[in-house]
Amino acid sequence: MSEVTMDVLKLYLERFGWSQYDAKDEEQEQEGIIYTGWRSSEEGPVYRMTIDPMAEKKCLSFKVHQLAKAPKEETSADRLTGLLMVLGWVNYSIILGKFGYDHRDGEVRFSVDVPIDVNDFTYEQFAHAMIIAIRTVEEWALKLQAYLAGEKELGELLA
Repeated sequence: MSEVTMDVLKLYLERFGWSQYDAKDEEQEQEGIIYTGWRSSEEGPVYRMTIDPMAEKKCLSFKVHQLAKAPKEETSADRLTGLLMVLGWVNYSIILGKFGYDHRDGEVRFSVDVPIDVNDFTYEQFAHAMIIAIRTVEEWALKLQAYLAGEKELGELLA
């Protein structure tokens, strides 16, 4: 297995042009985790990302959290069904990455998970995963929020 260390990930982040991050140790984990994020514009939302090497799963996970909230107790059944349909359709349509819905608290997040068990994990692979996460989140997060707020209809998102 190639070794994806925190030092390698920090170097890759800085090469990518991101100096704002916080690398932390995780309890009961040897790899640690990186907290970072971005804002596309001064008026735009802040997107929070974790970069989590998981040696036990032989995977590196880029997760963008809290893109939308749809707690099942507070979201109409029609809106929740529509949200899940849109997430399923987007996941079907994209090649790399996936949206997820946590039924326990209603969190919608996006993740790109890449294997790190064979060969070296290159900067180019890192940058590719970052770009996929950034572009997909920027394309869909505000649309999903608008749908949940009743400002967009299901047909608009599926068109």
